[in-house]
Amino acid sequence: MDLDLLITTHRRPIERHLRRYVGDAGLAEDLAQEVFLRAWKHIPRDISPERQRAWLFRVARNAAIDALRARRPLDDATLLDGLETTAAATVEDHDERLAIEAALAQLEPRDRALVTLQFAGFGPTDAARLLRTTPEAARKRLTRARERFRISYAALQPANLPPLVLLVARDEQPEVYENWLSRADVRVRRVRPEDAARQLATAHALVLSGDEHDVHPAMYGQPIRAARNPRLEADRTDVAIVREALATRMPVLGICRGHQLINIARGGSLHQDLSEISGHGGDQHDTGTHPIGSRSQTLARRMLGARAAVPTLHHQAVDRLGRGLTVASVSSDGLIEAIEDPRLPFAVGVQWHAELPEASDAGRRLRDGLIEAAHRHALAA
Repeated sequence: MDLDLLITTHRRPIERHLRRYVGDAGLAEDLAQEVFLRAWKHIPRDISPERQRAWLFRVARNAAIDALRARRPLDDATLLDGLETTAAATVEDHDERLAIEAALAQLEPRDRALVTLQFAGFGPTDAARLLRTTPEAARKRLTRARERFRISYAALQPANLPPLVLLVARDEQPEVYENWLSRADVRVRRVRPEDAARQLATAHALVLSGDEHDVHPAMYGQPIRAARNPRLEADRTDVAIVREALATRMPVLGICRGHQLINIARGGSLHQDLSEISGHGGDQHDTGTHPIGSRSQTLARRMLGARAAVPTLHHQAVDRLGRGLTVASVSSDGLIEAIEDPRLPFAVGVQWHAELPEASDAGRRLRDGLIEAAHRHALAA
């Protein structure tokens, strides 16, 4: 391995990553040196460039956690006092920063530390290491703390402020989704996938878009057969976002790949290509529109009616259904076109592209159903 090339390529992003966690430029530089030393000794020699970057960032995060533990007492109530400003630092809107800081100040020290962890980019596993508890215990404590924060934060917002929808869009044109959502009474914020989890506490709904990259089959325990351009690290990030949002009972809408991610987050699987299924190798799901039927007593039926014509541009589909999910809509040839979780206020995935003009009335009704759920989520606080 060429250590000089590794440092030249990754030094600046690794130092920025560490500085955001530890809040000290000098310490971040020292930790970066330790990260590259570990890489020189332990990184796999045949690792791809994409996985090499992910490996370095994971080591950097662990180094930051170790540094925070070393300089703080074991009492988790005061563990992250020095990082509280991180919670608001990533928000551009001045009024929102002030509201976040005020809402944090109203929490008990332990809850404040846990919520700050999430804003700083730490997940339940990281929190467990910092707090010296199990990931499951950390997740439960974080869920309760985040709900208390949400209530405090909502009380500080103007009563007539439209709900905030987070849009996670990777390679497809996000402007199409933004325009589609913005036609309703809602604020839309496009966020990078790596920043989405920390902003869930101040949002009222989440939308995950389609993508030209298929979900990696390893996410549902299969080898690659027909999946196109999969990206495993990106999929892991996005599935974690879905799980986090569903755990908060926040309204979630997944479109195309987003729909598939919801199913995988619940342990389901996909058909890697429709040609693998007998009788599904035609053009019905490649272009144009096709009819779908929504089943009775489902949210999709209430929003879309019994039948609707929808646009579609996909070659994959849900295979094994995830835990707790139900099939809400199917196409005439039997493919699953919509799924939902009936136990949650709004957790819906649609295989078809609701954001396109061809979706017409079906797309509008789906969007309005999401926004109505976002309003209820905001009022519930």
